[in-house]
Amino acid sequence: MKKLIGSLVFIFALFLLVAAYSFSNLILSPSSLVSIDVREKLSETTFSEFALPEPEAIRFQNGTLRLRGWYFKHSKKQNCGVILLHGLGKSRNQMMPYAPIFWRQGCSLFLYDARAHGESDGSSTTYGFYEKMDLERAVEYFSEIDNIPEDRIGIFGLDFGGATALQYADGQFEFGFIIADSSYRDMRSWIEDMFVNQFTEASRIVTPLSLSISELRGDFLVNDVSPANTAKLITQPVLILAPSENETKKTDSEMIFTNIKTKSKQIVLYAMPKEDSKPLQSPSNEYETSITNFFKEFRLNK
Repeated sequence: MKKLIGSLVFIFALFLLVAAYSFSNLILSPSSLVSIDVREKLSETTFSEFALPEPEAIRFQNGTLRLRGWYFKHSKKQNCGVILLHGLGKSRNQMMPYAPIFWRQGCSLFLYDARAHGESDGSSTTYGFYEKMDLERAVEYFSEIDNIPEDRIGIFGLDFGGATALQYADGQFEFGFIIADSSYRDMRSWIEDMFVNQFTEASRIVTPLSLSISELRGDFLVNDVSPANTAKLITQPVLILAPSENETKKTDSEMIFTNIKTKSKQIVLYAMPKEDSKPLQSPSNEYETSITNFFKEFRLNK
């Protein structure tokens, strides 16, 4: 009987280890975990559809890692530039519908694929842990090629991109402002929620071990990935956005907003637009107005 119990325990432990390792693959390579709307898979982006000129294809280095993207130089540039960061498992294409909002403010634009995404190098996603260092280099490079001070460069990001921006803005670097849409409060809770939604509640059993394995494989610390904690250190203007219909994103965004100590902050809960047949869905007029008002209040393009 003891041998049988011992065998069952061994089999269960082995199953748990194999499952945790498999789940760590999903964490470090999220393209297979996050569902991507087929309409977002564009073989070629027509920039004129977004009233934008052809961009300059750019490549920049962070150590041995090469990151690829687009640079839109504004011919009538105001004193501002904006870096747009895409969401988890996606690419810079996702940010094209948002780019005209900032182009109309007179800002030059900089879009790039995060490490282990799109055309950029890298084998592991770390949810902002190393991506914030890539962003540091992106700000420096953007400032160099556009001849704009780093403290006039704003950062706009969606979910993973917003979380990266918030972690970057911890007081160590120069930047103009942060706009974070649907950022998670920390990596651990977000992965737990994604696994439950993707699989079942039973996934909570294996999640802690899979996160520990991900730490070892990706050489980072999960508990250090916390936009909610970093928010306490932000001193520049911040706009937090979240869809009012999504309770998790709403709650996380409100927590982040509460933690931000600067008085130069706003939060806007917006209604999700209805589905349409366009390849990439554009944000609503109300969404753009929220950003426009943010620019006006804090004079971000003056």
